[in-house]
Amino acid sequence: MNTNLFYTFLLLFLFALLARWFKSKEAEWLGSLGEYKVRKEINKIEESSEKYKSFHDLYIPKQDGSTSQIDHIILSDHGLYVIETKNYSGWIFGDETSKYWTQVIYKRKEKFLNPIIQNKGHIKALRNWLGEEFAHIPIHSVVVLLPRAKFKSEVHFSNAYVIYPKQLKQVLEQHRTSEIDGETKQQLIRKLETVIVKNKQQQKEIKKRHVQTIQTKRKQEDRYIQQNRCPKCGSALVIKNGKYGKFKCCSTYPKCRFTQKIR
Repeated sequence: MNTNLFYTFLLLFLFALLARWFKSKEAEWLGSLGEYKVRKEINKIEESSEKYKSFHDLYIPKQDGSTSQIDHIILSDHGLYVIETKNYSGWIFGDETSKYWTQVIYKRKEKFLNPIIQNKGHIKALRNWLGEEFAHIPIHSVVVLLPRAKFKSEVHFSNAYVIYPKQLKQVLEQHRTSEIDGETKQQLIRKLETVIVKNKQQQKEIKKRHVQTIQTKRKQEDRYIQQNRCPKCGSALVIKNGKYGKFKCCSTYPKCRFTQKIR
């Protein structure tokens, strides 16, 4: 083989590997960038008032042995604010109850899990972990989009806030009733500090276990679906026609609301 041709093929191969590596890391980098920007805004709020205390990158233990990863929590006299950060760009369409939202960039459309539903899962795990002792504490769901994204749906959210970073302080100031006394607040601080990642090595190990658990759970769900069983409750799945085509759903609906679109 010609030497120049060989090096050309080698460079193309290395470039392809590099491009694939960058693509695999893109979501992770964008997510980290989004969390950094939101954390910066949270720190400004925390510095402006002693009534706010923030916690970042928490892994909440769940009853099944897995963990629920929460980007940020803000503790105030009014309750807990669980914050899910999404660093998307383009137009975003969605509502409170749909399983997926849609991202539109020019003519390309991509679906992603509804962050309100995602954060609802985080809050459920947090409530279970906090236990009956803190059952009276109000917990507010907050989804923060970066300014690169434009939320286009004209909908009202009854159980969550969908905002941009600069609107976070405004959301916090909407709640003025004191719900937590000083002693309870200190107890919450001590408890939440136990699930914060302390160093990079610990973060690496916990994230690895977190991802492995998610992958195992997805494989188990796929096996259930292949057996035509609902991965949530084990009941039989049925095929129905919907607005966007055929989909599988649990035969016990509305008791169980599992659905999966058929491609």
